[in-house]
Amino acid sequence: MKILLVFPRIEHGASTYSDTGVWKIVFGYPIITLPHIAAITPDKYDVKIVNENYSKLDFNEDVDIVGITCYTMTAPRAYKIADEFRRRGKTVIMGGYHVTALPDEALQHCDSVIKGLAEVNWPKALKDFENGKLKPIYERDHDFDISRIPPLKRELIKHNPFLGALQTTKGCPHKCEFCAISSFCGSMVKQRPIKDVVNEIKNMSNKIYIIHDPHLTLNKKYAIELFKELIRQKVKKQWIANGTTNVLAEADEKFLNLASKAGCVEWFVGFESVNQEALLETKKTHNKVENFNKLINRCHKYGMTVQGGIIFGFDHDKPDVFDTTLETINRWYLDVLEVNILTPYPGTQLFEKLDKQGRILTKDWSHYNQVEVVFEPKNMTPKELYNGARKVAKEFYSIPDILIRDTRIISTVRNIGSLIPAFTNFSFRKYYKQDFNF
Repeated sequence: MKILLVFPRIEHGASTYSDTGVWKIVFGYPIITLPHIAAITPDKYDVKIVNENYSKLDFNEDVDIVGITCYTMTAPRAYKIADEFRRRGKTVIMGGYHVTALPDEALQHCDSVIKGLAEVNWPKALKDFENGKLKPIYERDHDFDISRIPPLKRELIKHNPFLGALQTTKGCPHKCEFCAISSFCGSMVKQRPIKDVVNEIKNMSNKIYIIHDPHLTLNKKYAIELFKELIRQKVKKQWIANGTTNVLAEADEKFLNLASKAGCVEWFVGFESVNQEALLETKKTHNKVENFNKLINRCHKYGMTVQGGIIFGFDHDKPDVFDTTLETINRWYLDVLEVNILTPYPGTQLFEKLDKQGRILTKDWSHYNQVEVVFEPKNMTPKELYNGARKVAKEFYSIPDILIRDTRIISTVRNIGSLIPAFTNFSFRKYYKQDFNF
């Protein structure tokens, strides 16, 4: 039996996928969903991957099943793909964040929906299909032994030659109001054996990689064991990971020292806001604004940079939040900034709250891209929110400021890994210019 796995095209500018040519190959963000699904597919099936952001999709493909992964912003494109394949007589199975939240909507376009993680239900759905018993919905089943899950099928990845990726952990116990991860995975947390993670890293051809965990600092003991093993086995590769302020700012410096020696060159930290009240509002209680500057200074001390994520549009945000944020992050010497407009994804507590309050402005999912305003803010107009976020992106990513930051980054990291945050500054400028039209 032949299976085609499809990652739909992302069609807004802030994604490197929307670009063409060498730029997206060099700077494209590695997506590991399809190589993972391919890995958990029984060996008796033939599997092909098409990431539509890099390759053209052939609707005449000779396959029995088409599997499509679906984010909210890719849902319109994913549904078009599903409709076309079904028109040609193919069976379509969909999974991912969006269809987990809205399975009935998805079933208007596909034959079956797999909710939540796929480790149990994907092989089960394939077997059911062969037996003529494919179910319309496979409810979440996360009862699996993560140590038995094989590494990604990297031979199916035809792009991203420079930047690789892997995952050590599934799930997140935090209940951030705006985040879809907990609604998708639940509070379940599973961590792969350290030896399996290190072996996968060693076998990657990429010299630089991203650890896709919601945050590697979730279990400090686990992270330290991973760092020590990478050091012990002399794995000479650089990496980026997500971290949380409560660990990076408060852990003893041994943690940061080991992370640096193990190859870490950058931590992505979801600061979300410089307003503590906004953080409490959205239930991101492990974030303390008073620790943010300390965190950045500590990481710099050990040769690591910090990319900070900021979200605008919380109910506690007022029109002065944009200038305050710019002034604050510049004072902190933040290395890279991700600018986001609050987006209420289906399945999150935020969506349920705003929908109940009648504040959702559109359910055209193509606009749910963290750049457009899809809800009614409390203390400003949608236009003020958009223009304020635009101002922050434009000023932070001015050419003079980028050159100053990149000079500082190179002197901080002092190895080839400095190219990651340095180039990210230029990459973000390129795409924010497109998104915000400046």
